[in-house]
Amino acid sequence: MDVLSEAKSVRRQVLQSSLLVAVVVGGVAFVRTLLDAIDVALYGGFVILFFAKRLPYRVRALCFLTLLYVIGVFSLLLAGYLAAPVLILACQSVLASVLFRRRVTLIVLCVNLLSLLAVGAVLSAGVMVVETTTFYDPAVFMNWIRVATIFAVFCGIAVASVDVVTNHLNKSLRDQAELIENLKGAMQLSEEAERQRRAAESRLRDVHQADDA
Repeated sequence: MDVLSEAKSVRRQVLQSSLLVAVVVGGVAFVRTLLDAIDVALYGGFVILFFAKRLPYRVRALCFLTLLYVIGVFSLLLAGYLAAPVLILACQSVLASVLFRRRVTLIVLCVNLLSLLAVGAVLSAGVMVVETTTFYDPAVFMNWIRVATIFAVFCGIAVASVDVVTNHLNKSLRDQAELIENLKGAMQLSEEAERQRRAAESRLRDVHQADDA
């Protein structure tokens, strides 16, 4: 099953590379606001996860997705539905499809959609007010339904595409692993048959030698 282990190793590499990008880009993005306690906590979380390689894979991956989710929702509350916050949630959904299986991906996608609508409800109710230059007024909840619909369509397409490719690769890897195991079994049977043939030939020679004597 070395092939399947290789697939798990690839997922770990994707996680580590994504964390590296988050640490580098996050450091540039937060350089002006590192005195903000929230920014320090979020950026510190990325740094900790990047170096905490001994943590179980699922724990690191889930914490990483959670940090991206918090940043996305927090940005939505501060800036409305600008491209960047929505892209953060979209990237988080796609990463979930790479790092985990279909069940977790669907949960993440549903949570993100509900979060978009929840943030829209908060802003449209006037609980929070944001200044934005976007085309849609963030104080109108119907606009958030439009944004959530667009998010669902395009993010759903991306997630579904990644899911199909990932499942196909996983199936191919499982088939290769089964083929390798079958070949190993066939080789063992061949070696056993060869051993029995040699043993039979040896016994036959012994019988002939006894008859000649």
